[in-house]
Amino acid sequence: MYSVLLRLTFIPLLSRANLHLSSCSSTCSLLSLQITMSLNNVNLPRLNEDQITNLDSPLSPSELHEALLLMPNGKAPGPDGFPAEFYKEFWEQLAPTFYKTVTSINESQSMPPNMNSANIILLLKPDKDPTSPSSYRPISLINADVKNICKALAQRIEKITPHIIHFDQTGFIKGRHSDDNVRRLVNIIDFATIKNQEMTVLSLDAEKAFDRVNWKFLIAALHKFGFGEAFINWIKILYHNPNASVRTNKQISNRFFLGRGTRQGCPLSPSLFAIFIEPLAAAIRQNESIIGIKTKHSHHKISLYADDILLFLRNLHSVNETAMIINEFSSISDYSINWNKSVLLPLNRNMEQRLTIPVKTGNIKYLGIYFSPKLSELVQLNHTPLLKSIQDDLTRWTNLPLSLMGKVATVKMKILPKVNYLFSMIPTQPPLKWFKTLDSSISSFLWNNKPARISLKTLKSAKSCGGLELPNFYKYFLANRLQYILKWLKNNPETNSWLDLEQVLCGKINLSQLPFISQTVKKQDCFKSININATLTAWWEFLKISKSSIQPCKMTPIWNYPDILINKKMIHFPAWQEGGIKQLEHVNIDRRFITPQELQDKHGINNFLEYQQLKSSITKKYKIKDDDLKLPDVVTTLINFSMNRTLSKIYKLLCNLDNNIALPTKKWDADLSISTDESFWSELCLNTFKLTKSPNLQLIHLKTLHRIYYTGQRMFKMGLSNSDICEHCDNNLPDSYMHALWLCTPVQALWQQVCADLSVWLKVSITASPSLCVLGDMSAIDIEEGLASIIFITLCIAKKTILINWKNKKNINISQHRNLLFDHISLEKMSAQSSSNFERIQSLWSPVVDSMT
Repeated sequence: MYSVLLRLTFIPLLSRANLHLSSCSSTCSLLSLQITMSLNNVNLPRLNEDQITNLDSPLSPSELHEALLLMPNGKAPGPDGFPAEFYKEFWEQLAPTFYKTVTSINESQSMPPNMNSANIILLLKPDKDPTSPSSYRPISLINADVKNICKALAQRIEKITPHIIHFDQTGFIKGRHSDDNVRRLVNIIDFATIKNQEMTVLSLDAEKAFDRVNWKFLIAALHKFGFGEAFINWIKILYHNPNASVRTNKQISNRFFLGRGTRQGCPLSPSLFAIFIEPLAAAIRQNESIIGIKTKHSHHKISLYADDILLFLRNLHSVNETAMIINEFSSISDYSINWNKSVLLPLNRNMEQRLTIPVKTGNIKYLGIYFSPKLSELVQLNHTPLLKSIQDDLTRWTNLPLSLMGKVATVKMKILPKVNYLFSMIPTQPPLKWFKTLDSSISSFLWNNKPARISLKTLKSAKSCGGLELPNFYKYFLANRLQYILKWLKNNPETNSWLDLEQVLCGKINLSQLPFISQTVKKQDCFKSININATLTAWWEFLKISKSSIQPCKMTPIWNYPDILINKKMIHFPAWQEGGIKQLEHVNIDRRFITPQELQDKHGINNFLEYQQLKSSITKKYKIKDDDLKLPDVVTTLINFSMNRTLSKIYKLLCNLDNNIALPTKKWDADLSISTDESFWSELCLNTFKLTKSPNLQLIHLKTLHRIYYTGQRMFKMGLSNSDICEHCDNNLPDSYMHALWLCTPVQALWQQVCADLSVWLKVSITASPSLCVLGDMSAIDIEEGLASIIFITLCIAKKTILINWKNKKNINISQHRNLLFDHISLEKMSAQSSSNFERIQSLWSPVVDSMT
């Protein structure tokens, strides 16, 4: 009876379930058909055979190991608890088994459920409501073994994406940068203003873009790009029933299966998302009804940085047509735009009416930068709020127990990245008052709102000059602008789309020749462009501070140059340019102007009238000598920089232009009755950071070299003491800097005993002298670097002993010094235990420890 009832109950349910499954299957088939039809309507580049072969080849042990080494340390592990460091440490033992596992997964086309799981942590987005779930960014902590596989696959695909993803997309594509997007946006706003063209910029707000990636669409897109089956199968394996749990407040939820999305935290996700979103970008580019800004090499309609999308549209119809394409794309890919949060920035027109989408109009925020239709407001919208935020942070951090070096490190790590990001994005130079206010706030932070003991200028100097390499923000601004000089010279509009726009704004003048044109270019229309203006102004400032003259030089252009005129008009002889005559060096031979015969023989040009016109114009403007055309060395160095780490190279070059020793060398020479040169002091400064890693000892020695400690003599001159005579000895001498650190009786006794100890410990004769003990000059001692480190540290700790007893030097004793030295050695050994240096450190200090114990 029970079984009959069960069948009577179950059969209808099963029938309804089968009907539902049939309906779902039909829906899925219809969706797959829609995806295929949609992708067939878009032209996308396809991989070549070599690229397919490289992607499809089996993952090798060496490839997996290389990918593992590229994974950063210190990252939170996945659910299994094993971080990347575990695999790195035991790779030799784990590699055979791990490779078998990877091979088995590939062959079986499946992954164990516990292996493909993740813990999701939630990070609050900046300036968002913490009580709203949508304000949090989900980061997936996946297991290190799966992450290793993904990293190896990511290394492969990252070599391919620059060839198949249009240069409109700069997010996570090798060789492309977000500042290119912002410069392009600034150029477009400039273009609309200068040309007085009506257009609009539409900033799209994508709703959970990475989390809404439809896997069916992603796989179909991979097929459309021509990816091979083996690589696509790996993607299918990784996205087959992945599961996750959410960790909040140390509590972990039950596991659940994911149905869509690329995991934020997975090395593959950025490249996969770029492939996922590219069909949408291509559909917008290829739609002739959508009108953007047309130039010689491009039609500017869309700009992407991962899921941050900007659209450049000329009219109302283009806006509505774009919205329709996006909505169609969303229906098959699950990608969703929050139109209510998207913003329209009208340029020279009002487009708020008659739109089919409910967007708001106003200023936009793109990649963290605020924009209005007026580029003159960039500083007010961005630099001013940043300065206020930095001042608030510095005020809050002032009373933290940090040393001077700790505070300099704080400025480098917390302030510099924020300021540098703004400098890289915004061409406009803030007023000099902005830089002075920033420097003043940093100085107050460094010295706890007290008068500075070492000037900011000195602290900004190189370590070899006695500084701490505190960031020079003005030079960082110049370095950021000067990067674009190199991009002008390379002039590749196919990879930097903003170049095309700037060339249009330059008219007949070649963009790559702008750096070698005199400041008469200010009269040209191109100088109205804020990007061109800022770049050239930074270039001229660089020439000024480097004391370089390039007017004329071998790279001075001839054609369309405002300084070389015929009948008050710029010259352009096409036949000459095609024959290779472009710059002054091409018409200057052996300190004279090229002859008609040489011109015909070398360049195939035979036009005497044009020859005479050009010769007259050039020789009238310039008195050419061969040496005059040579570029200054510093200019040659800059323009020959590669595009790798360009900012740091240019910044270092700017700093080296003013690289003088920032120490009171004349006072030291007088006190010690010696004559020194810059190399002597440079070596002493470098030894400060070379011979010890202790910030405390480095700072003591650096402060000593800068003579910042208050002696009795100095206190007397400041009116803070009744006498300048030393109170700590019976010599009845002024408490000068040399007396306080060398001549005072208890100090002298300490130095003699310290040098005697070093002689016993190291079995080297070491004689106490002010040059050695106070300055750390070991040039008179022939020893290896390891022993030099022991001597330097021991002498620094002796100075520390003196400073501890600065107000009562009679308390100085050798036992205190030895205790401090022993504590330092113990700290060095402890810090070395976590690295491979422990045995070296123990061996280095063993003679000292054995003698002391």
